[in-house]
Amino acid sequence: MKITILKRKKELKYGAVIASLLSILFGITIYLVIIGLFGVNLVEAINILGKSFISPTIMKDFLIIYVMGCGLLLSFKASLWNIGGEGQFYIAMIPGIVITLLLFNPETSSTTVPAFIVVLLVIITGSVVGAVWAAVAGTLKAFMNIDEVPVTLILNYIAYYLVNHLVSGPLKGKKTYGYLRTDEIPGIYRLNIILPITRTGNQFEEAVYSFLTQVSYYIALLVTAIAISVFTWWLFKYTKLGLYIKIMGSNPEYLYATGVNTKMLTLLIMALSGSIIGLSGSLYLLVEWGRIPYGIQSHTPGYGYLAILASWLSMLDHRLLPVSAYLVAGLRNTGLSIKIAGLGDTEQTLIILGSVLLGYSITRFIADYEVKIR
Repeated sequence: MKITILKRKKELKYGAVIASLLSILFGITIYLVIIGLFGVNLVEAINILGKSFISPTIMKDFLIIYVMGCGLLLSFKASLWNIGGEGQFYIAMIPGIVITLLLFNPETSSTTVPAFIVVLLVIITGSVVGAVWAAVAGTLKAFMNIDEVPVTLILNYIAYYLVNHLVSGPLKGKKTYGYLRTDEIPGIYRLNIILPITRTGNQFEEAVYSFLTQVSYYIALLVTAIAISVFTWWLFKYTKLGLYIKIMGSNPEYLYATGVNTKMLTLLIMALSGSIIGLSGSLYLLVEWGRIPYGIQSHTPGYGYLAILASWLSMLDHRLLPVSAYLVAGLRNTGLSIKIAGLGDTEQTLIILGSVLLGYSITRFIADYEVKIR
C-alpha cells in the first residue's frame, strides 16, 4: 500500500466556506474535550457557548476584529505575513493622547479648535503612525529580504514597552488617584452615544433595547467597519493595487517581469495594512478606553492576534471575513465566560483560540491537499 499526498489541482467547490465552518466545528470539539479534562460541566459550557453568540456584548469585539482583520487580509493576500497588529494597534493610540490632553485640552489650552477637527486629527495621525510602524517591517522585507514574521512580532513587544515607558513617564496622568495610567481624554472628544437605561420587564424588549444600546455606544466603530468593508471590496474589484495584491500572493515574479516595482509594492501593502489597524487603535481609544493604562501587555484583549485568526478562518476572502470575525468574537466571549480553576481570562481565551487554530490547520490541509491510497 502506498500513500501519496498531492496538492489539489482544482479548488474544492465552496471549499473556503466548508473549511471555515469545519475549522470552527473541530475547534469547538477540541476545546470541549480540553475543558472537560479540567472538570468543567460540558452541558453548561455548551449553553454558555450558545449565549455568547447572541449576546449584545459581542458588538464591540466583532467590529474591532473585523476592521483589523481587513487590514491584515490586505497583507496576507500578498503573502506578507503581518503578525504585528498588536503593536500597530497600541502605538497608534499615542498621538490621540498627545493631541487631546497636551495640544488641544480645553481645560489647559487657550487655542480653540472644533472638537470634530481634533477627533479627525487623532484618527489621521493614528493611521499614519500605524502605517509607519508596519512599514518598518515592510522596508526590511523589501530591501533586505528579512522575514516579516519575526520582525512584526518583535515590533509588538517594542510597542508594548514604548507605550509603557510613555505612560509611566511623559504621559503619566495627574488625575488618576494614584493609579499608573494617562489622564482620561476630555469628554467632548469621545465618540459614544449613550442611551438611558430602561427596564420594562419584558425580556424580548429588553434584549432589543440592549442591542440598540450597544449599537449606539459603538456607532463610530460600526460606521468605520462599513466604510472599511466598502473600501476593501472596491480595492479588490476595481483597482490595480487590488489586482497586484492578488498576484503578489501567487506569482510575484510575474509582477517583476511586467515592470512593477515589487519592493515599493511590498512597502505600500504593509503600510496600508498598518494604517487600517492604526485607525482601529485610534477609534478604540476614543470610543472604549478613553485613556491608556500602564502594563499594556496585561490589559490587551489580544485583538491583534484575534484578527489574524479571523483572517485565516475567512480563507483570505473578504466576503467571508464578517462571518469569521463574528465567530471569533463569540468564541472570545465564551473563553471569558467559562471559568476554569487556576486559569485567568487570557489563558482561557488562548485555549479556545488555540483549539480553533488546530481545527483550522486540519481543515486547511483537507482543502488544499488530497490523499491517494494505492
